[in-house]
Amino acid sequence: MTVYEFNALDPNEKAEAVWRGTFLAERLADGLHVQLYSLPGYYVEVFYDQAANQITGFEAFTNKQLLAPYLAQNKFPI
Repeated sequence: MTVYEFNALDPNEKAEAVWRGTFLAERLADGLHVQLYSLPGYYVEVFYDQAANQITGFEAFTNKQLLAPYLAQNKFPI
């Protein structure tokens, strides 16, 4: 499945596709938990509202520069 095909799915189908991917990292953004998954050829962020216990959205992308928030939070002092 391509990123374009993923974006055309309904939310339940997107969730099913993401769970078959590989979990990579998690971060907090604007009060939401954002989980990063790798799927063949692209990445997907899953936005989760813990207080409401629900997924609020998905963001699929191929641009590796969008991984920067995950890399920045995992820097270790030398």
